[in-house]
Amino acid sequence: MEVYGPPDQGPGGGPEDRLPPQDVAAERSALGSMMLSKDAIAECSEMVKAQDFYRPAHETIFEACVDLYSRGEPVDAITVGDELTKRGDLQRIGGTAYLHQLIAEVPTAANAAFYAEIVAERAVLRRLVDAGTRIVQIGYQGGDVEDIVNAAQAEVYAVADKRGGEDYQALGMLIEPTMDEIEHAAGSSGEMTGVPTGFAELDELTNGLHPGQMVIIAARPAVGKALALETPLPTPGGWTTMGEVTVGDELLGADGRPTSVVAATEVMHDRPCYEVEFSDGSVIVADEEHLWVTSTRAERRGSRQDASSARTTGDIARTMRCATAEGRLNHSVALAAPLDLPEAQLVLSPYVLGVWLGDGESAGARFTSADPEIVMHLEAEGVEVRHHGDYLYSLHVPAETIPPRDCVVCGEPFTPHTSQVKTCGRVCGGRSRGVGSPSVAICPDCGRPSSGSRRCRACYADHGSVRALLRRTGVLGNKHIPMSYLRASEPQRRALLAGLLDTDGTVAASGCPQFTTTSARLAEDVYELVVGLGYRCGRSRKTVAGHTAASSVAHTLTFSSDEDVFRLERKRLVHKERRSRSFQRRNSRFICDVRPVDSVPVRCVQVAARDHLYLAGRSMIPTHNSTIALDFARAAAIKHQMATVVFSLEMSRTEITMRLLSAESEIPLQNMRKGNMRDRDWTRLAETQGRITDAPLFIDDSPNMSLMEIRAKCRRLKQRNNLRMVIIDYLQLMSSGKRVESRQQEVAEFSRALKLLAKELEVPVIALSQLNRGPEQRTDKKPQMSDLRESGSIEQDADVVILLHRESLYERESPREGEADVIVAKHRNGPTDTVVVAFQGHYSRFTNMASNF
Repeated sequence: MEVYGPPDQGPGGGPEDRLPPQDVAAERSALGSMMLSKDAIAECSEMVKAQDFYRPAHETIFEACVDLYSRGEPVDAITVGDELTKRGDLQRIGGTAYLHQLIAEVPTAANAAFYAEIVAERAVLRRLVDAGTRIVQIGYQGGDVEDIVNAAQAEVYAVADKRGGEDYQALGMLIEPTMDEIEHAAGSSGEMTGVPTGFAELDELTNGLHPGQMVIIAARPAVGKALALETPLPTPGGWTTMGEVTVGDELLGADGRPTSVVAATEVMHDRPCYEVEFSDGSVIVADEEHLWVTSTRAERRGSRQDASSARTTGDIARTMRCATAEGRLNHSVALAAPLDLPEAQLVLSPYVLGVWLGDGESAGARFTSADPEIVMHLEAEGVEVRHHGDYLYSLHVPAETIPPRDCVVCGEPFTPHTSQVKTCGRVCGGRSRGVGSPSVAICPDCGRPSSGSRRCRACYADHGSVRALLRRTGVLGNKHIPMSYLRASEPQRRALLAGLLDTDGTVAASGCPQFTTTSARLAEDVYELVVGLGYRCGRSRKTVAGHTAASSVAHTLTFSSDEDVFRLERKRLVHKERRSRSFQRRNSRFICDVRPVDSVPVRCVQVAARDHLYLAGRSMIPTHNSTIALDFARAAAIKHQMATVVFSLEMSRTEITMRLLSAESEIPLQNMRKGNMRDRDWTRLAETQGRITDAPLFIDDSPNMSLMEIRAKCRRLKQRNNLRMVIIDYLQLMSSGKRVESRQQEVAEFSRALKLLAKELEVPVIALSQLNRGPEQRTDKKPQMSDLRESGSIEQDADVVILLHRESLYERESPREGEADVIVAKHRNGPTDTVVVAFQGHYSRFTNMASNF
């Protein structure tokens, strides 16, 4: 005889089989280990997050432990209990007795990593169970099969979405991808107690960098990468300028998505400036050192058609045209992706607005068209179209349907014309006196009394007609594209463009769509619409017969597209046929001139985008966003085999590795980027690669790193690789993610935390910092400690402050070209002095003056 359990039980027959995966014992042991050993906190915080704990009480205890550890305070049952008391959570987790119980149950704190691993694994299993439940629900809901499969895949992938703890990579692992990039582009001996810097005079002055020291290296922000203040920058909500943008604002990245500004320089003056002109006619003013990501003719003819490199304005000016190939233009810049923005709540259908803007009557809701097919597309958008003879049509909001009701006299159902009608006809109408309460016409939109029409006067004037909607949009009598439409979702903007092209669009013999209008403002708006969809657009003008001077100029926009941009079938077919018979370079624009101009005030911003790119200019051109610290890293890790980690919040790991290879092999950095490599360069690069592959240099370019992450990673490197030096590039790019009273207070917290990190790990911590505009306002331009940006606490906390100065940056004919001053402005344990070193920019390095480093 078989006995079956309740239907809600699993195969085991017990309700415990339905409990989510969890291991409370492992959670208790992990927390107990953290209160016994700070090393356990570093290990556990890398492997698990607070939400990975099954019991809410354990999550609360974990957060308290990590918070105490991040502040450099001791972590034990007493301090954790005090922290939980301050938060009001002590009794909720079981009181101090429970904390002591956790510690008493730990077999050994040495196994903390194993306990944390069990906790993390159970958390992944719980997420997998939750994902499975959501996938089942998605499957039963039905819908498009492809969308369901994509959603199910996303749920499964999200299960393993955890914070990575080892984003740093050893130099040997980075050399191969960096070598691939280079290949593709071509087609001290004295003993000291501290960590050597590689600069003889500086090492003699400081006796090396010592454990526990916080060293600040400061200079003016980059030596360039700046655009003119009036340069327009597109934002998710409209436009700003380089002079107006501030930290925390959002710009648009080259991928079309919003990206936050994480740093911005002061305004810089007296810099060599150039006008950079592009093949579509757009012009941007930039300084000589501003970076552009371009593809040269050699790169475009290589094996990878999308090859590109970051180049300065000066480099582009010197290589504007190819030495061969009949002097053709050399540099092209890839187009930005279509703006990736959320769907907007729009008053009027984008396609309807596009048709009206193209062939509509400026003061009314009428338009002319010789294509009856356009009426079908308009009605599909939810408007009513009425024909008035010849080519004239009017647009109307469909009448609201009033539901049927029963006659109050005879009881027969009927459909009233207005909301207050109660009877079905004249006979019943005469008999309705005294039957029921008197009725009042009610507006179906706002519910207020109406005059008897379907809407009250206020609602009709606001949205009761297409003319009212045009007035509400702000275009009636003033044809233009509102910003709400220009920053709508991509499908909405494509519908708007289709409406414009279906009315006033044509297809050129080259296969390029064209749009012509006599309104200069509308032409500017349509241009922005087209480039915001990722197309390269050219502009031209010609004189036509018009009633006024303004209407006597026709503005024609021509752009290239492999996609269907028309809805009218006849135009769509012409476009499809002609574009297939002609070749157009549709994915980039050429730089056609770089000419010197008088210096103008310029400024630079840093964005959070992974590729460091943001859009600039009305054409939305992608444009790009720390050398001596890298020389310190080379000296310690490569020359003396001392483990060093570089946390770069500015440059990518590949950029850093390429700079390092250039400095070590003495091959000009630009030659690597541009592929101008000779046979002997390849030989020298191969020798350098073999020599530095095993160097204990680690590079981490994780974005938005917090101090907690840096601290945990450094502790792990200290345990595994005997870490000897930490470099952070740079201080002003760090963010705590917490609300603070001011940026100065936040930077002050970073400064104190870095000093505590240096003492805890017993290694020198080098933090790169920016200087304010103080040096530029002095005659000699030399920096001082008071110029340290955003926080006086940096000066107080630092053991050594090194300021960099290059006279040649400010004087073009300087006799000290190629020299740099390393000013030791503060030295807590020794004298201060100025050390002169050689600056070899082509190798991206500083060296000793007497001999090469």
